[in-house]
Amino acid sequence: MTMLKFKPAVAKDFFRDTVVPAHVMSLIDTVFNDSVARFERNVFFTPRVDVLEKQNSYEIHLALPGMKKEEIQIEVEAEKITISGERKLSETNTGEKFHLVENYYGKFSRTFTLPENIDKSAIEASFEHGVLTIVLNKTEAKQVKNTISIK
Repeated sequence: MTMLKFKPAVAKDFFRDTVVPAHVMSLIDTVFNDSVARFERNVFFTPRVDVLEKQNSYEIHLALPGMKKEEIQIEVEAEKITISGERKLSETNTGEKFHLVENYYGKFSRTFTLPENIDKSAIEASFEHGVLTIVLNKTEAKQVKNTISIK
């Protein structure tokens, strides 16, 4: 008598190919993958950020393609700056449907701790070609000179 080693992958493929028709499995895969991908892309949008230090300022660049400046909020509170908003998936018309969605959508919020030498009253922001640029102007560092007397 010859013994054959059990191979689970082969058994799974055998079941899949003989019991459930290929077009049904394809439909199940499509529904499951589309729903997971759509959920993930609607919940986990985090814009990419570059922070640049120049001689007289810092710059924060956020990649926000497809957004309008009215959809973005910038708040400065205490020693933090928060940029938030929501990138929405465009609506489809009747008879239209997405076949592939690779971009991320959803609410986002990015918070950064400001350096001590920032002039909070002179923070500037501009939005061009899908990139938000925030300029944080530096102030002169206050040097505290302490003279210590010897006893």
